[in-house]
Amino acid sequence: MPDFDVVLDRRGSTKWDKYRDTDVLPMWIADMDFNPPTAVIDQIQSYVATQMFGYADPPSELIYVVLNYLEETYAWQVNADDLLFIPGVVSGLNVACRGLVAPGETLLTATPIYYPFLDVPKNMDRELIRLPVDMDRDYRYPVYELEAAITPDSRMLLLCNPFNPVGRVLTPSELGDIVSLCLEHDLLICSDEIHCQLIFDDRQHIPVAKVDSRIEENLVTLMGPGKTYNMAGIGGGVAIIKNPAMREKFAEASEGIMGSINVIAYQAMLAAYRDGEPWRMELIRYLQNNRDYLAQRIRKIPGISMNPVEATYLAWLDVRPLALEDPLAFFESAGVGLSDGAQFAGPGFMRLNFACPRVILTEACDRIERAVS
Repeated sequence: MPDFDVVLDRRGSTKWDKYRDTDVLPMWIADMDFNPPTAVIDQIQSYVATQMFGYADPPSELIYVVLNYLEETYAWQVNADDLLFIPGVVSGLNVACRGLVAPGETLLTATPIYYPFLDVPKNMDRELIRLPVDMDRDYRYPVYELEAAITPDSRMLLLCNPFNPVGRVLTPSELGDIVSLCLEHDLLICSDEIHCQLIFDDRQHIPVAKVDSRIEENLVTLMGPGKTYNMAGIGGGVAIIKNPAMREKFAEASEGIMGSINVIAYQAMLAAYRDGEPWRMELIRYLQNNRDYLAQRIRKIPGISMNPVEATYLAWLDVRPLALEDPLAFFESAGVGLSDGAQFAGPGFMRLNFACPRVILTEACDRIERAVS
């Protein structure tokens, strides 16, 4: 079984090299300070021994395990033809915008949001309508604001489910309201569900596709094991598109900008979905304990509050009462590298990655407490 308390030397990763030759603890990018499952490493090493590094189609076993995962976990029946393997969720977001939203049509998304959602429309020269979440009222999804913002030019809702960076699992009621509005206005949904396997306290992830089967005609779902099994640098994900016309447009839009999946990514995905569940369950237990420890420490620090984290391994810290001129620089000077909430359209907040050995999290909390004191 994994020992998540082991402190690893992760120099060479983007996460740690940002603060190379400093004493700053990196707790910013969504990258865990744990080794991936042994099953993934063994699968990759076994494939490397074959020395076959040419172009490849997705292995039939990978297709089978993905379809089986969707069926067993969500009772979601998907056909092999509905799957398009992609390098990652961010590229999938860009392709969906490029292929399914015409110039002059607009996209909508709730904020704060994972920052690539804010970049995608700019990349494709499309307009984005932002729907601010009331961050003083439990981060409920802004359904009324969504309804008011829909116009004849509205074409696609960019949805983050679970909700990064605020760490929420959207409720059946929220998802039902969102889907009903999109059906009523013939609005497409592109749903980023990359964190769907990182759910806490026995909650259940609900794919948008399972809210109402009719929405599948207007839906792109993006998933992948990279975040859950700490292998995001390998890449690999899947776009699930049941509407054949939308799937064809997505595939056409990917030409010239989205490369083939590399053979190592196929093998890593296969092992993660096929063999990674025991490791994932241990991870969830460890992350829940880290989350609870962090929440306990933050409650004792005046001027900072923390959202209840229901999913992901990312805490959303409200530091507005501290009235910091430059929150990022303040915490870096204290020896803790966080993500600035402004990057996610949430100024006055900071995002903290608590997927690390407890000793590192403890030291980070000590540093934050000393700095605020």
